[in-house]
Amino acid sequence: MRIRLRLESRLALLIGSVFGLPAVFLIPPAVTFDGPSHYFRSLQVSRGGIWPQVFSDRAVGGILPKSHVEFINSQWESYWTRHDFGTLAEWSASSSRSLEATGNVRVEFTNTAVYSPANYALQALGMGISGLFSASPLSAHRAACLLNLAGYLAAVVSALELLPRFHKGALILVSFPLAMIQAASVSADAINFAMPLLLLAYAWNLRERRERASGRDMAIVLALGMLVVLLKPNAAAALTCLWLIPARHFSSGLAKTAALCAYFACAAAVWFAWNRANMNVDVARWFEPSRPQLSVQKAWFFGDPRRFIHPLWHFLANDMIRQWPHMYAGVGGWIPPRLYGGLSWLSLICLAGLAGSGSWNRRIDWIWAAGMGLQSFAVLTLIALALWISFGTVEMDYIPGFTGRYLHLATAGFAITWAELFHAKLPRLRDGLSWIALAANCAGLTAILVSIASRTA
Repeated sequence: MRIRLRLESRLALLIGSVFGLPAVFLIPPAVTFDGPSHYFRSLQVSRGGIWPQVFSDRAVGGILPKSHVEFINSQWESYWTRHDFGTLAEWSASSSRSLEATGNVRVEFTNTAVYSPANYALQALGMGISGLFSASPLSAHRAACLLNLAGYLAAVVSALELLPRFHKGALILVSFPLAMIQAASVSADAINFAMPLLLLAYAWNLRERRERASGRDMAIVLALGMLVVLLKPNAAAALTCLWLIPARHFSSGLAKTAALCAYFACAAAVWFAWNRANMNVDVARWFEPSRPQLSVQKAWFFGDPRRFIHPLWHFLANDMIRQWPHMYAGVGGWIPPRLYGGLSWLSLICLAGLAGSGSWNRRIDWIWAAGMGLQSFAVLTLIALALWISFGTVEMDYIPGFTGRYLHLATAGFAITWAELFHAKLPRLRDGLSWIALAANCAGLTAILVSIASRTA
């Protein structure tokens, strides 16, 4: 039977193909955020390295093929020492030279080694397939990027198909230049956003569905929840959307409470099973060995949790809005500052379009709107707390390292709340703004790819 995808799903696939595929081949290898670390963890998982090796309380990594390590390190040195991003021909030559290195070498990539293999399953699969035909690190990188992009598009299309409303808004979010560029890289950021979005879409679909959910539906929701917790512990707050599933999908309200309590207990068990070995790994001291020990900040916080209120408020009142352009297109220092400035203006157009993405004619679901707002605030708070404890110091009155790319999931929830509450106002204008926002995304992606292709192609 022929499957008919909605317009937004087809547009997501089109944008992913037109812009994502060229990005895989034109953007310098491992140049995106934490690129080398993402590559090394993907490579480790592709070779069966489920658990990383712990070298010390602040150094985690593995023993990897020297050829791959030398290729990535040589690129990284060229990027940030000489600000030379190379060309396709130079990457290929560097990859070929790296094959002369034999044996294995110890590598520390603590910031990604603590992630579960689920974050890198697709990239690892790509590397594994590539390894059947070539030992080239460059081929492994491109295959990993291709599978990561395919997985991202599959997840967001599934979410778009499940969403009962907010299709244009979701399409705008998943096609942000930063999201699409990260999806076309070895980074886990894209799938870390797409899977919680898919869980949210499934819960919303069940909320709107009149017939009772099947056992298959509940099994899928359970699997998605386990996956979200494994991918990003800070995204665990996204599981609260399951409380908004109506009791009619269970035998009674009491059965719903019991089922969801069991569900959250399973999620907590999965989280603990993976993260118990990493709880005392001091990632911040891997970046900066002179930092005080993580235990000092933890003890200071648990001594009086109210101390966190001021840094959180400082972020919400002063820093969060400044991160909007970064969330939109802050792909990194490999694009010129002038281009980033132009993309920042495009982000404002996109913000207007996102605000107008809920043009439907129906009653307001007040409970869902409030739930999405509260969930988004909880996600923001958990991320801020993790950063403040991990990278802050005693009595630090702001949130260190909270950049725009951490805001995608919370932004989706806030946008849904806005759209749900104000969907009936000026529908034609709002609909037009949504298409303008989508055009802004495409223009931003075009500018990024043209800029980098002029230097690397």
